Amino acid sequence: MQKQIASYLFQNKSCPLPGIGTLSVLSSGAEADFTDKSIAAPNSFISFANTESDTTGLLKYLAATGSGSIDETAQSLDQFCDDLKKRIAEQSFVNLNQIGNFFIDGSGNIDFKQEELPAVFSQAVYAERVIHPEAEHQILVGDKETTNTIMTERLAAIPETKDRWWIWAVVLGAISLVLLLIYFTEFSGTSSFGNVIKI
Repeated sequence: MQKQIASYLFQNKSCPLPGIGTLSVLSSGAEADFTDKSIAAPNSFISFANTESDTTGLLKYLAATGSGSIDETAQSLDQFCDDLKKRIAEQSFVNLNQIGNFFIDGSGNIDFKQEELPAVFSQAVYAERVIHPEAEHQILVGDKETTNTIMTERLAAIPETKDRWWIWAVVLGAISLVLLLIYFTEFSGTSSFGNVIKI
């Protein structure tokens, strides 16, 4: 029955064990590491919860792969789980082939540790990022998403403005200098105190 339970677990990603709990197969996504130019393989791991779940699917599977009715299969499964629970209480750990080990933790609860997969199944693969400069791709500018083509057009359209304030300062200075020269040449004989030209 252990092989059938392992097969059901890996096919359905969840396997209830009456009186013990539920085993579930979970997976983490692949992780990209651009500095090392590699992508780590996604890891699958088996999780155990002390909560029980519906055994209908498991019973149908065991009845279909075995040679008995669903009632007989239910009795066999209950007997298997009771024996497993007793063995867990008596021994330091109990192994289920291809799945992992059940044991009693420090607080007296049933816990589970999966069998480690061989490292060959989780090797990283070489992956170098390829950038096509002529291809259009999405980029983030500030908090807005746009494309590289639109940004190239925007940056090319902005003319380069040079700061030429000093030209206006020179022109105004020249005009004021001309006005001062005109003033002093035409009104050089008078003063605010009267006529200063000698008679």
